[in-house]
Amino acid sequence: MRLAKFITDNTEAILAEWEAFARSLPPGQSMASPALRDDAEEMLRFVAADMESGQSDAEQAAKGRGKTLQRGKVTAADVHGRLRLTQAFDLAQMVSEFRALRASVTRLWAAQQPADSSTQTSELTRFNEAIDQILAESVHRYASDLERSRELLLAVLGHDLRNPLSSIRMSAEVLAKTALTSRQVELTDGIIRGSERMRKMIHDLLDFTRTRLGSALAVVPERCDLAEVCRSIADETRSGHPGRDLRVKSSGDCVGQWDSARMAQLVSNLFGNAVQHGHANTPVDITLVGDHPAEVILTVGNQGPTIPPAHQYSIFDPLNRRLGAGDNHTGSLGLGLYIAREIALAHGGSIKLLSSNDVGTFFEVRLPRTPAAAA
Repeated sequence: MRLAKFITDNTEAILAEWEAFARSLPPGQSMASPALRDDAEEMLRFVAADMESGQSDAEQAAKGRGKTLQRGKVTAADVHGRLRLTQAFDLAQMVSEFRALRASVTRLWAAQQPADSSTQTSELTRFNEAIDQILAESVHRYASDLERSRELLLAVLGHDLRNPLSSIRMSAEVLAKTALTSRQVELTDGIIRGSERMRKMIHDLLDFTRTRLGSALAVVPERCDLAEVCRSIADETRSGHPGRDLRVKSSGDCVGQWDSARMAQLVSNLFGNAVQHGHANTPVDITLVGDHPAEVILTVGNQGPTIPPAHQYSIFDPLNRRLGAGDNHTGSLGLGLYIAREIALAHGGSIKLLSSNDVGTFFEVRLPRTPAAAA
């Protein structure tokens, strides 16, 4: 008997084994039969139909490279991946269902075939290809839904943390204006500095989830003097790092049409990164060059451990906190450079890294002066 017909004629027996295996997994032990089987019957019908359809060599090769996934179409396997995520199956448990299905069908069918059947190899090949396709579709949906749910959780968490954090900071600022002992002043200043670090982390977290969920960073271009922004950020940074040599140098016209709040965020992220990873006894430099009529070039550099070439390609990846020898992760989510890049891109600009023993580590940002130039 051909394997496709065997699957069609013995669907109930196959589903019974599927259900028994799913029930043996921890999430399935308290589930009813319909939930355990969910879309298994429809997936089996797909497998049987796929095996009966014609297939060219090119189509077989495409299937082997995963190019036949029915993206954009809701399939039984797609729904299965989504349901197993909501039913608390982990990815390994879901994949094991398909391994068990493959083993069940192969064993049941082989028991009814002559030992010397010449069709077994080709039949099993087509069967395995079909199983691999529905498995890939389920995994794709499971993984994408899991990623999206994680990012939505981060977005909600970041949003809901802002109000109580603002209350903490405002209360500390009110206390700071009252008569306090030197020790109380020190503790109050610590609360204010800590809440400010948390505020920046939450801001980065919200920007990260916004971009990962498909929305570009919102920017409102207006007249902005980038030199003033850089000097302001340097002053803020000095208050938290007394004794560090923080220098701002500018030449030419540094005025353009940019979102001043976003520019402050970009400079703060780059400056904070340079202070964090540079040697304590070396300067951190911001250099602005406004000699070109169409753009301004911003460079932030420090003398510290260089970033190995193998790590430089992923330096702007989100949640990347591996910046080379001697790195320090205190107060960092690994989003600062990612957000800085997104801000530069949102203004039609670019950012690149230069890191070597000869020059140290520098980030160069090129910003078109006007939105028209950015477009």
